[in-house]
Amino acid sequence: MLIVIDTGNTRTKWAVLTSDGHLGEMQITPNKTLAQSILKDNLVGAEKVVIANVAGDVMAQQLLNIMPEHVAVTFLEASNEACNIINRYQDIAALGVDRWAAAIAVWNQLQQPAIVVNAGTAITIDSLTVDSPFELTVLERTISKKGVYLGGTIMPGLYAMHHGLDSHTANLPPVSMGEVVRFPVNTDDAMKTGCMNAVVGSILLQMEQLEKQCAFLPKIVIAGGDAVKVAHALKIHVKHVVVAEDLVLQGLVLLEKEE
Repeated sequence: MLIVIDTGNTRTKWAVLTSDGHLGEMQITPNKTLAQSILKDNLVGAEKVVIANVAGDVMAQQLLNIMPEHVAVTFLEASNEACNIINRYQDIAALGVDRWAAAIAVWNQLQQPAIVVNAGTAITIDSLTVDSPFELTVLERTISKKGVYLGGTIMPGLYAMHHGLDSHTANLPPVSMGEVVRFPVNTDDAMKTGCMNAVVGSILLQMEQLEKQCAFLPKIVIAGGDAVKVAHALKIHVKHVVVAEDLVLQGLVLLEKEE
């Protein structure tokens, strides 16, 4: 039995690969309670575990501490090329494996230009395009089998933005996590709308840049704890927005199959 694990800054997500080759339901546990989570119990039946860890060496050791002796453990890293995607990141070793795995999952699902957003503790906005010469037609590019990971941006997540306002301003109230409004007429709405607009604006700008690069309107795929909130705000401006729960886990399965 294979278990794939995605350990982020705040939470650990994991799922079992079923006998028919599909991922089971994604489970989530806070990093701080990892040792007491149901993940530890499920590892007893695992033969192999594949991990994407961006929470540092201390968290990696905690993961190793809960692994039964019989389990083969692999910590994956980003690479120059995998699963039909070429990686254009300048320093491959510095690219978070979660971003790489999510990009692999999206490309293998869509095989067309896309914006991949992970809306969690931090928000990453990455671009995928087609590996084809620009003299080809748009149709020829879209049916190419290889993609290119172009990189992207990193910004604070919604909670980090809200917390920054709470912590570094003297006269502003704590920010709520409610609905944004088009024209805020009170301070609470002004702050939460401003934070969300920063996220939406960053995604739309990246989409516009990618569209110019590839002459093709990219899809936007969003994962992470705030994915639904961000997608809802984005759909006012664009319609091609998809929410996905387990992109990193899907990417880990693809990487393991290729190995």
